[in-house]
Amino acid sequence: MTEPSSTKVSRRSSALSKRSLTFRETMKDFPYWQLFIVSLIRFSEPISFTSLFPYVYYMVRDFKIAPTEQDIPKYTAYLASSFSLSQFLFAVRWGKLSDKIGRKKVLLCGLIGTSISLISFGFSTNFYMALAARSLAGCLNGNISVLRTVIGEIAVERKHQATAFSLLPLLFNLGSTIGPAIGGSSLLTRPNPKSPYESEIVSSTSSSSIYENFITKHPYALSNIVVSLFLWFSCICGFFFLEETHDHLRLNKDYGLELGDWFLYKLFGIIPPLRPWQSHFPSYVKLQNDESTPLIESSSVHSQPLSDGDDSLNSNVLDDDEEDVASFHPFMSRSMSRAIVRTYSQSNDDEDFNDEDLYKGAFTVAVVQAIVANFLLSLHSNIYSEFLPVFLASRFKPSHLKFPFKIGGGFGMDTSSIGVLFSSTGIMGMIIVLLVFPYIDRKLGTLGGFRFSAAILPLVYFLVPWTIFTIHDFNPIFKPWLTPVLLYIITSIRTLATATGMPQIMILNHRSAKKHHRAYVNSTTISITALARFVGPLVFGWLMSLGDSYDESWLMWWILSLIALMGFFQSLSMKDYDEDAH
Repeated sequence: MTEPSSTKVSRRSSALSKRSLTFRETMKDFPYWQLFIVSLIRFSEPISFTSLFPYVYYMVRDFKIAPTEQDIPKYTAYLASSFSLSQFLFAVRWGKLSDKIGRKKVLLCGLIGTSISLISFGFSTNFYMALAARSLAGCLNGNISVLRTVIGEIAVERKHQATAFSLLPLLFNLGSTIGPAIGGSSLLTRPNPKSPYESEIVSSTSSSSIYENFITKHPYALSNIVVSLFLWFSCICGFFFLEETHDHLRLNKDYGLELGDWFLYKLFGIIPPLRPWQSHFPSYVKLQNDESTPLIESSSVHSQPLSDGDDSLNSNVLDDDEEDVASFHPFMSRSMSRAIVRTYSQSNDDEDFNDEDLYKGAFTVAVVQAIVANFLLSLHSNIYSEFLPVFLASRFKPSHLKFPFKIGGGFGMDTSSIGVLFSSTGIMGMIIVLLVFPYIDRKLGTLGGFRFSAAILPLVYFLVPWTIFTIHDFNPIFKPWLTPVLLYIITSIRTLATATGMPQIMILNHRSAKKHHRAYVNSTTISITALARFVGPLVFGWLMSLGDSYDESWLMWWILSLIALMGFFQSLSMKDYDEDAH
């Protein structure tokens, strides 16, 4: 009797899953070009976000909106919270809009909106104009969530997804390296050398140089113009070369993509692929899936979902794909690789459930614990990123310092020094994502890796304010190089903790929920973390101002350390789950 074809395929898939694919086999048909264009868009996001860190304190100071210098942190907090609140209110709407008009249009609108808000922010002449610009930035950009969807729709093969999504943290850290360098550059940012809160203020000297006149009149505009130029470059590349990934809207004619194909053909002789709207054969996509007849080699052609008619075939193919992912990440645990793939998989496990099934029993003890852990980590991590530059930029006041508890003012660092510090942190983050994180995950596992990061952060936050006592001008016994070295060590250790902790808690959050609850739980988690980014700066900006008013600047940092310590103890009660058990 002839063996059924489905059984043959099943056995072949099972055999393939037992061997590890080579790097070349794993990366076969990887959508390099489309992910490169997406990377340009993703890369621009952290540049625009982190370029403000080195100078935001000086900008608020020069506005002289705060009654005293001690109140400046409160107003920098207003800028941070306005952005987070606007993003929280509009991000979901941008996601829904992408389902109606397409992912590409939403991404391009986000880039244009961010550039407009950045230029408005750079040319702001008062605090309220800057506040409106930051709020506008949050309203006009919902690219983060849409980018995740786009990557999942481009990397349709499971063996490609772990690699594709590993670009997100890598590109964030790369952008976090360049952003502070731009914002902290003395050529692009020129705060007033004297604080307006001091009795003597240096008056601006006239110059015949157009550059000097411009940067004196608009000290924070040039850095934002430079970042906006990169945003526009990403937008132009996206307009001409990014393919629509929405299943239905990708069939609509894309004039920008056709122009891009024409440019590539005329300039480089690259023959463009056949686009969906150019084909008169509705089934041409399905023909692509036949390995023996590769008609069209284009990343725009999406793999079709497997038929539900043969469960054994589906199971073996999924096993094969998961083996491919694990083989590509030899240092990462198999369970982590599989969880990353399933977290971003475009398959919808919720289709067979009604609303009552979707919400009933979603928030189990494990899910609540994961959400709380995510909230705490996002809270203290965001506060650190927002207020360390403020603490570093605050005026150095030796007379307000006395070890161990009298701490007034800050380090008195200029924008260039702060920019270099944060840029080096971004470089460290890239190294950690590429080399350290897979090792920690392999040795400690997901939950162990998260506990490791949670144990480090309380100590980091606790030591930040005491570093000020090592400044050479306060205590000559310490060398001038010691304080910068200690700051680099502290920021590097903190980057190690967050770069390992963030992916781990994402996976723990994913595993804790049942399959048909995951979309609901993940959206709830995103809302909760957005709330943390909104409330956190408001509360801790007030705490920072309060502590500085009483020469107790350690107050905010030690409360932050206490919150991180709570997060560590809370992680001890968490359990890891096998996602297949759900």
